[in-house]
Amino acid sequence: MPIRIAIVGLGRAAHRIHLPAVAKLAGVEVVGGHDLHPPAQAPSFPLFDSPAELLAQTRPDMLFIVTPPDSHFALTKLGLEAGCHVFCEKPLAERIEDAEALAELARAAGRHVVVNSEFPWMPIHSAAKRRMAEPGFGKLQFITLQQTFIVTPETEEGWRGLDPQRTFKEFGTHVLDLAQYFFDEAPMSIRARMPRPAGPAAPDHLNIVELEFSGERMALILLDRLSPGRHRYLDIRLDGTEAIIETSIGGRLQAAAGLNARTRKPFVDVEVAMGGTARLYREERMERLATAPIDLFPDATARLLTDVLAAIDRGETPPCALEHSTRTLRLLAAAYESAEDGGSPRAFAP
Repeated sequence: MPIRIAIVGLGRAAHRIHLPAVAKLAGVEVVGGHDLHPPAQAPSFPLFDSPAELLAQTRPDMLFIVTPPDSHFALTKLGLEAGCHVFCEKPLAERIEDAEALAELARAAGRHVVVNSEFPWMPIHSAAKRRMAEPGFGKLQFITLQQTFIVTPETEEGWRGLDPQRTFKEFGTHVLDLAQYFFDEAPMSIRARMPRPAGPAAPDHLNIVELEFSGERMALILLDRLSPGRHRYLDIRLDGTEAIIETSIGGRLQAAAGLNARTRKPFVDVEVAMGGTARLYREERMERLATAPIDLFPDATARLLTDVLAAIDRGETPPCALEHSTRTLRLLAAAYESAEDGGSPRAFAP
């Protein structure tokens, strides 16, 4: 029997990420959907007038929630009460108390709630993590995660542009998850500055966040949506004791040639990466680790879903489940508290 999936929210994210991800999986079927504003072009599955009707009529195994954050708690609760596992967009909820209530409901229902934190499942990031464990990289000491994002009317339409916690609440979940993924632990403290040059009520288009990990190791997050310069979706640098690894999300075709300033030797470098790239550098030597497909977001979501469904089938806790997602939510809250307090660090105990 195929795994039956119902989906609430049929906007841009569903059509660009979730539905293409499901299409990559065998043994999975979308049995119905709901949206307050149904799409102009009808999907291949039936639409229902309400989430309750969708759940009652289709009786799915898993409910996908691809809606604004302020609806996540109520819809996740509805799905759990209907006996579904839930696959929810980030963040899990808007309040820690809501996340804790969902944990109680999930335990009582014997079901799992998973948040789509798909970035570690991108090939460039999983390849970097594997290479870090091999000889030649050493011990990870420092991470920088940087985004230069060009804001447009399209990116800010709807609820996104109205939320004063615009940037870190939406994208901060991904970089917080990646920092913990690479360090293999939660941070000990978090410190944030979020200047708002357009005024105190303006969105947080600039996030400067420091995470302290054990052993004097650090991560620095810089999310810059003020810049009118080049769009760089996410660049990561992993500094090890013997080498560094750089990853970049964003397709590119580029060639470079020149003379090495130190060795005086000529070089030619051609790179084709449709969705992203990962490279290891040791002095002047470079090792290509991986590239990502042009559909890297649905591809990574499909990889995460594969692991989630396999874990559920084995009777295990799936990745990105409630404990993980609640910890990330606590970090988000601590970052905003730190920023509101002028950048004072917040100790963090997961």
